[in-house]
Amino acid sequence: MIGNDIVDLKQAAKDSNWKRPRFLDKIYTPNEQKLIWSAKNQDQMVWLLWSMKEAAYKVNVQQFGKRFFNPKRLECTLLSNLKGEVIIGDNRYITESIITEAFIYSIALIESDKSYKSEWFFNQSQDYITRSKCLKKRFLKTLNLDEVTIVKNKIGVPKLQHNSDMLDVSFSLTHHGAFSGYAML
Repeated sequence: MIGNDIVDLKQAAKDSNWKRPRFLDKIYTPNEQKLIWSAKNQDQMVWLLWSMKEAAYKVNVQQFGKRFFNPKRLECTLLSNLKGEVIIGDNRYITESIITEAFIYSIALIESDKSYKSEWFFNQSQDYITRSKCLKKRFLKTLNLDEVTIVKNKIGVPKLQHNSDMLDVSFSLTHHGAFSGYAML
């Protein structure tokens, strides 16, 4: 299973004031807050940890079929600048991230040795629905299959359907601000 998340740093700066009182306490564990406050680029660290949590959460929901909202239940650890792990209960997810001045893109996997395909891209449209449609269209084009659609299961996890058959493909889609990305096993 695979999960991904992208954060447009310009959009995040506009939408969120993470320095407001108690924001970090609601989202990040004490160890994660230490990482944030000790980072050279605190803004970048806030959104790196957030994208790691989101990517791992997507894998966890696929794996166990249950949604929850408790960001502090997810504990991030950095193994290097671009690699990390997220612990959710007894489950460990490995993350890989790309950090640029414009965005942070993270992918989470259950097993670190799995190969995957991923792409991120710039999407000029400011309209949420248009960005979502563009992402889905671009992802489906990579599959080289006719009549494949994306449907969501009862808890909102996207699945691939070919004609009337559900395909056993793990994938994840994300978009935020001007950036979009997909990842699949």
